[in-house]
Amino acid sequence: MSEITDAAERLKRIVESDADGRVNAALRVAQSDVRAVLCELMDVSRLDMRVEPLGAGYRVTVTADADAIYGVGKIDAAY
Repeated sequence: MSEITDAAERLKRIVESDADGRVNAALRVAQSDVRAVLCELMDVSRLDMRVEPLGAGYRVTVTADADAIYGVGKIDAAY
């Protein structure tokens, strides 16, 4: 590889790493907020959030395990 090509590859990896870092930081904040909201409605025992690139955007998948779901409004029984 030439020095220019090598430098371009290093720069590309830095930019990708920085973008991943920003996404991961945002995901940690979002996961905390999502957990807080869900805990108002259910007894969350595990929460998993994943982000994957999807075309020009992202797919965010939230999976929560709950030991109980609390009554909300007219719903008065736990499921």
